[in-house]
Amino acid sequence: MTSTANPQSKPASVFWNRVQLIMVLVVFAAPIVGAFLYQPTGYVNYGDLYVPVRPVDNLELQTAEDVVELESLRRQWVFLVVAQNTCDEVCEENILKIRQLRFMQNNDMQRIRTLFVYSGLSDDVATDLEAKYRPMEVYAVEEGALSQWKQVLELEDAPEAANKDRIYIIDPTGNLMMSYPAGSDPSLMKKDIKRLLKTSQVG
Repeated sequence: MTSTANPQSKPASVFWNRVQLIMVLVVFAAPIVGAFLYQPTGYVNYGDLYVPVRPVDNLELQTAEDVVELESLRRQWVFLVVAQNTCDEVCEENILKIRQLRFMQNNDMQRIRTLFVYSGLSDDVATDLEAKYRPMEVYAVEEGALSQWKQVLELEDAPEAANKDRIYIIDPTGNLMMSYPAGSDPSLMKKDIKRLLKTSQVG
């Protein structure tokens, strides 16, 4: 018996499957995309946005007892400070800021993890910082791995000074969304973060 199947049915099925996939991706991406594209009247982001957002690669984070995969920290917002070889006064100010910003979010603070990632610091310095700024998480990374990994954090076409001592915001799906330069006003940063968390229900 000769088949009478419509030769156009398979391409049509493939087309609609693709449409459905795109719709699913849009639904999942909408909260985060909307968080930084929606601009209420008169509101301007204080931080520097990364448009499009940048996927952050996995990284092995070392503690005194274990190795933690950065990917295991997904599903929460990450406020990040990075240091190599030294953590000076500006570095400590940034650590204090991310700790304060987390507490400022009140009921939403459980959606946030604060991380200090470093290479080239002594164990004593790292231990002192961890004790001083709890519940911030402190992780060591091999110097070469950190140097390569942190390239994704850099602002494009910006002078070296502009990329130094920044605070970074990574979303719960592992994308770099925003960063702040050294000396940023915590009260203005708080407004950005509250708006971001309110607009996005992810994390």
